[in-house]
Amino acid sequence: MIVGVYTTRILGLLELTLGNPGEALKHLERLDFALDREGVGEPSLFMATPDLIEARVQSGQRTEAMERLVAFEKQAERTRRTWALAAAARCRGLLEPDFDRAFEAALGWHEQTPTPFERARTELCFGERLRRSKRRSEARERLNSALDVFEQLDADAWVKRTLSELRAAGESGRPRVRPATHRLTMQELQVALKVAEGATNREVAAALVLSPKTVEAHLSHVYSKLDLRARTERARLFARGAAPPVAARSD
Repeated sequence: MIVGVYTTRILGLLELTLGNPGEALKHLERLDFALDREGVGEPSLFMATPDLIEARVQSGQRTEAMERLVAFEKQAERTRRTWALAAAARCRGLLEPDFDRAFEAALGWHEQTPTPFERARTELCFGERLRRSKRRSEARERLNSALDVFEQLDADAWVKRTLSELRAAGESGRPRVRPATHRLTMQELQVALKVAEGATNREVAAALVLSPKTVEAHLSHVYSKLDLRARTERARLFARGAAPPVAARSD
């Protein structure tokens, strides 16, 4: 059952991501009904309710979206999960005529929990509402902030949605920026992450079932591709996501 629930949630988010809120609702409403039937009251277990609310808003079902939001807000307040509180505030920002306060509250909650993708979603929604309210300069600021994160996460569908909003907000376009880590092979990435954790070459070799010479070769490629010099300091920066970005053309 658990696998089926997660699959349904993923399919709903996928359709929402692709701009198909009606299709998203087919999955998300079925999931919401099943969770309610089973008495699941922990909002962070499957994290699907904000997607359901957003899909209803995009489908024009604002009354139904508000009804579900009120129930979700009660769950968030009861559990005090910062993710849920942030998502509930974002959803309120989608529905309130005076939306600034709700989105600012969501961003405040995001500061307390390390979920960059969720924060970027909030900034995207904030930017969309600002743009529709003719506040185009403010919209571009929020949208560019969201775009930076989506690009770093390689969330291509979200990048395209954000770029579309930016064009509508009056920005002619900018080069796509991909993390320099896109230059690494999967094994090079695994080696780099182990080094970032402080492992020696021999420890990395043992953990990944490689020879020490292979590890040395991978590290040489990593340092060359990412323009890194000092092993420990640079590798730790890389692991925290501070590797230098590399420009790429937008699609």
